[in-house]
Amino acid sequence: MNESWPARWLLALSLRARLILAIVLLVTVISSVFAMALWQIKTRLEAVAFGHMAEEQLNLILNEAGEPSALDLRMLRDWTLYAGETLSTMPEVFSTLPPGSHHSVRVDGHYYQVQVSDDSQAVLTYNITEWENQEHRVLLLLVIGIVLVLVIAVVSAIRASAAVLSPLRRLTEQISGIQPQERGVRLSAEFTGNEVSRIAHAVDAYLERLDGFVSREKYFTTAASHELRTPLSVVMGAVEVLESQLADSPPDTSSIRAINRIKRACHDMLGFIEVSLLLSREEAQPLQSPDSTDVAELVRHLIDELQPQLQERHVSVSVQANSALQLDQPESLVQIIISNLLRNAMEHTYDGQIHVEISEDSLSISDTGSGIAAENLQRVFERSYTTKAQGTGLGLNLVRRLCERLSWQIDLQSVEGQGTRIVLMFHRA
Repeated sequence: MNESWPARWLLALSLRARLILAIVLLVTVISSVFAMALWQIKTRLEAVAFGHMAEEQLNLILNEAGEPSALDLRMLRDWTLYAGETLSTMPEVFSTLPPGSHHSVRVDGHYYQVQVSDDSQAVLTYNITEWENQEHRVLLLLVIGIVLVLVIAVVSAIRASAAVLSPLRRLTEQISGIQPQERGVRLSAEFTGNEVSRIAHAVDAYLERLDGFVSREKYFTTAASHELRTPLSVVMGAVEVLESQLADSPPDTSSIRAINRIKRACHDMLGFIEVSLLLSREEAQPLQSPDSTDVAELVRHLIDELQPQLQERHVSVSVQANSALQLDQPESLVQIIISNLLRNAMEHTYDGQIHVEISEDSLSISDTGSGIAAENLQRVFERSYTTKAQGTGLGLNLVRRLCERLSWQIDLQSVEGQGTRIVLMFHRA
């Protein structure tokens, strides 16, 4: 169900604004209801009191012997009787009134209490202008009082909201100031004795669990890298022994090629370990290498390694190097990014082409594969998201994380059934 615009407007307000608005509305409603109730009671009492008085006076006059119009009412100050011939002289508004009592009838700026007899042959009026003027002054004072109460309510609400929300604001500032690399930070000690302390204790409990999780992850990453490096060093040592033995024997192309592939695999695994350590340390800066990486040479080497799979899928690859592109990052790190992009293009292309274009500050990889549906374009870099039956969804996510760490931009465009084009734009200091 769609929310109405007042609900959306209220939700868009800050907590402080909603608190002030609630207090102001509450005070305004209570003051207005109280003032209206008093005004209604006063008006009804006034009408009844003046009505009874005018009715009694008219009954006394009508019960007197003789013609009512002949009575001398000069002793009754502000009273006027219209009867007999004088009926034609009374204001027109009185002649339209039905029998009964009528309060606050206005004529030429004056207010009258009017009592009309049952046969409408006698009309008695009482001038209550002074009373009504006083009443209007009271009404003005009542309105001023409501406005004054409203102003006081606004000022009080602002001060109260500042006092109530001050601990919450301090807690928010402290939470936002926590850096990713900080550990052992606790907040509840500064917020004892108020409701915010519950939130602070909950945040502390979460930070404690997070510290434990990060500690375990760091330990695992460090231990895994150490344990992986040891067997890799053994393998590389054994490969060097084999190389020295082959050097003294007749050339064996297949053996040399196999040894080179083993060395390359060990080198790639060591590079991947370094990248894993880089990603596991949030405070770490992107690695810089004393030796630059030739992107064109690296691309051709990766394509050469993928040749068996490319031939199996009937995919041809072309490389267009418009200019030399040298990067200051380690070759192992750049290789992980480009190899994942090339492998992804190959796995989504069958009986087609892949085109790699290298320019001064960018690398683009285009394929004629299956493409990506428009609704999935925003998800391709999500962790564990994949469209392949046996995929893990880690390759492109790893590429995105590395690009973010290196401040490289990555742009992906795809049309389902036509192919995909992905462009890496390198940030070069």
